Amino acid sequence: MSVTTIRAAIATRLATITGLAAYTHVPTNPAVPCAIVRPTETDYDLTIANGGDIQRYEILLLATSAGTPWDVAQASIDAYLDRSGASSVRAALQGDVTLGSTASTCRLTGWRDYGTLAYGGVEYFGVRFSLEVWAL
Repeated sequence: MSVTTIRAAIATRLATITGLAAYTHVPTNPAVPCAIVRPTETDYDLTIANGGDIQRYEILLLATSAGTPWDVAQASIDAYLDRSGASSVRAALQGDVTLGSTASTCRLTGWRDYGTLAYGGVEYFGVRFSLEVWAL
């Protein structure tokens, strides 16, 4: 499956989180809270007969502007990090690991860079997630 199709399927799953805008392309002025999905790397042909590609994506989650008080920003980020719940990124993706039948499966492998992140010359509070997709 194409990167474009899988990226759109990831954004569709993330859009199931109420109030979270999900972008498939890099926005000039993102409306927070938002998730920006971007491909980072691919391993081709992990199985015989030209198959078994693993695509990796970063989900950049921008929760609030950097001017938000830290305790408020932290509370808004934490909800996205939970293993389950209405705002959980992991739960949203686990809701359909085939990403609308565009992948064999996907797995959120973790998160990093919790705190202040610069994006487009503006600072936000956010976090970066790593996602592996076994593409069809």
